[in-house]
This record gives sequence, C-alpha cells and structure tokens, in this order.
Amino acid sequence: MQNNSGEKSEMSLVANSDFENYLKNLGLPAERILASRDERNQISVSLPTIIERIPPEVRNKANYLSKFISSVAIGRFDSALNDLWNEVVTNLHNKICLYGIDIFFDSAIGDNLRDQYNDENDLKNIKDRVLLDTCVKLEIITDIVYQKLVHILNMRNNISSAHPNNGQIQPFELLGWLQTCTVEVISVEPSAGALEVKKFISNLRAKKSSFIQSDIVTIKESINNLSSMLCGNILKTIFGMFTDVKIEKVVKENILAIAPAIWCAAKEEYKYDLGVKLEGFIVNLEEEKKALAETFFEKCDGFRFKPDSRKSLELTILSDDLMNAHNGWDNFKFETPIIRNIMKYIKTSEDIPLGREENLIRNILLCRIGKSHVEYCGGVSPSAISYYDEFFKLLSGAQIMKLFFILKDPIVINELDSNNTNKNFGELLSIIDSSTLNDRAKEILNYLKNNSNISFAKKISATTFSDLINR
Repeated sequence: MQNNSGEKSEMSLVANSDFENYLKNLGLPAERILASRDERNQISVSLPTIIERIPPEVRNKANYLSKFISSVAIGRFDSALNDLWNEVVTNLHNKICLYGIDIFFDSAIGDNLRDQYNDENDLKNIKDRVLLDTCVKLEIITDIVYQKLVHILNMRNNISSAHPNNGQIQPFELLGWLQTCTVEVISVEPSAGALEVKKFISNLRAKKSSFIQSDIVTIKESINNLSSMLCGNILKTIFGMFTDVKIEKVVKENILAIAPAIWCAAKEEYKYDLGVKLEGFIVNLEEEKKALAETFFEKCDGFRFKPDSRKSLELTILSDDLMNAHNGWDNFKFETPIIRNIMKYIKTSEDIPLGREENLIRNILLCRIGKSHVEYCGGVSPSAISYYDEFFKLLSGAQIMKLFFILKDPIVINELDSNNTNKNFGELLSIIDSSTLNDRAKEILNYLKNNSNISFAKKISATTFSDLINR
C-alpha cells in the first residue's frame, strides 16, 4: 500500500492491554481473545504486497477485505477468516453472474427445486459447499483451487468466528489463506471455456434472425473445443430455453439447428437428465412443455434416453435430496430416511435404471466416504451406513467400473484426502463382490487396495490409475 508521498505505509496496530483490562473489569474472559502484537505484525508486514496484486477495479469493491484487515488490526484472526471467506463467496457470486446464472442453477439445483432459483438474489440460498462443487464443474475455478478452497471452508467452519469453537489461527496460516483467496480466486477471471459458454448463450438469446449454414459450422467448431462437461451444461440450458413457452420462435428454431451437435458433444449423464425432465413434464401434465421436449428429443435422435418408468424420476429426486442433505447441517440425521427410501426401489443391480446409475453411485459414494473434516463417527451417518453398504454390495461388475471412473471426479478426490475418508473408502472396497468383476476391474480393485500407506487421493490422481481405467 502506498501513501500520498509514494512510500509504503504500515498498518497502525492498537494495543491489547487496555482492551483486555476492560474485559477483565466487566468480569469477562480476556485470555486468548486477541492475537498478540507480534502475531499481528507478522501479517501486517506481508499484507500490502498481497493486496496490491488484486486489480484496482476489483480491490475498490472488496468490502470484506477491508473488514478482514480491521479484524487483523485488533487481533481477531477468527473473525478475519470469516471476513475473508465472505469476500470469496461474494467474488464467486459475481463470477457466476458473469458466467450465466441460469447455467449455474441448472447445474447446482435439482429439478424438483429448480423453479425456486431465478436470479442473483437466490445465490444467497446456495450452500457454500454446493457453490464450490458447482463452480469447479463449470470451470469457474480450477481443480487445484477447488481443493484449496474446500480446505479453507473447512477451517472457516471449524476455527473461525462463524461457529462456536476454541481453535486458534496462526499468523502464517491466515496469510496463506489470504494469498490463495486473493491471488487464485479474487484476482482471476473464469476460464476461457467458461466465458465462451456465457458468450454463446447470450448471443443465442439475443439473435433475432435465423442461423445460416456458416453460423452453424462455426458453432460446431467452437463446441468441439469445449469439455464434455461444459457441453453438457450448454445442452441442459438450451433444452430449458427451448421448452420455455415464452421464448421467441426464432430462438427455438436456432436451438434446433445446433442442438444435435451439442447433444453429440455432451456426456450421456446429461442426456438422461433431460429424459427425466421430459418425464416430469408428462407426470405434471405440462402438455405444451412435453410437446416441445419431444420435438427436441426427436431432432437429436435421443428418445433412447427417455426413462423407462416413473421410477427414474422418483430416484432422481431422491438422489438430489440425498446430496442436499449431505451438504447441509445435521446431515447425519437427514440422510437416513432418504437413503432408506432409495433402497426401497433397489433390491438387485438390475433395479437401478441405466440412466441413473452414475448419478446414484456418485452421490451415495460421497455420503459413504463421508465428510473429510468431520471427526464424529468418521464423517459418515451411523444410521445410514448400512444402507450405503447394501447399495454397494449389490452393484454389478459394469456398475463397479462406473464407480472406478467416478473416482476421477475432483470432488471425490478432494474428499479422499483425509484419514477418515480413506478408512471409509477402504471399508467400501472390502465389501465389493469381486466375483462379479472382469480381470481388468479386479486389477483396478487390487491397485486401490494395495499400498495402504498411500492415500486414495494420490492413488487415483496417479498416471497408473488413469492408464488402468482408460485401457
């Protein structure tokens, strides 16, 4: 930071003694309330260098960073961490608005609740962990930054002033978190791919004339440069636009012109998601939306992705509810009735609808390995664990291979980087019925089980694992 004379300015620190004496005179605790002068000085020396790396146009709107510095100045490091996290959340909300808020909600919110989320005011209702999980899926943040932010969120929940605790934050810990948040989040724009998605959807909505052939060719080339995950998110968004009865006719015609190319570039999971949406229109007697959805599916030659029965719709809703409970408070209590209802539908591997396998396996896997930062019961709901184990015991060999592929998900890898979750995942591997596996799957299973001194996160991130599952 520079003053008017161009010289570096130092933070003016207040003394602790008067305040501590004031607390004592009130009969209140005074020990370990404020950081010492030396601890505050350790942060103040580095603060200007870190803050100056933030672009001025971002810095002058960073209200929570001002609160962070004021908390540091008086020695409230726990409050400072909470201020820092609020700045991260605010910044991510701004990035989401830049990216496209409809696309974000399409990815973050289950279909049964999607109509309750419409604009930026609804972002405050998104849980912090869901915010991070969705931002990494949409490439608003990178996998590495995601892992760092999850750690900071866990620290914020456990040792900041956000919740009751007796934890202590060291100066260099706080400085490290500040540097991560400012340099790798607050100062960084979303990826080029994420911005391309925003531009594409905005142009599609605004275009008042029909696409010509050269437009379609250019769009196809652009789509092929995006990841399958981003293509899946575009697919869900244009499907929502096409089935919106208020969207103009020319926009619908343009969507149909490009839909097959986007459909081909997206993963099957997204196509099954759209099939569930179509089934929802049928169940809810939304005839106009049903007709539009069927037109979209016909254009994309996608009718094989329609669910075979209403069971797919009901299991999708339950799976979404399970993850919502897992990411919320009191998840140990609320997960149990949901997984119990899921298992009422599933008694054998054949009972899992083909289009919902990946969704159910991934969500139940995250619940079974538990929360990496929770010590109680190893981070897993004690009353739900038997249902989770029952689910994994009945999976077929092909479904176990899908489980192995799901392990590459950055959200799963991040959760497998603690002693608790490694123990839980090891228990899960032990109950897999190896008699249902082919030789390749057995090789993968043995690789994961061997070398117990290496964390599963490192095993899964290694080239050896990628070679095994992609062979």
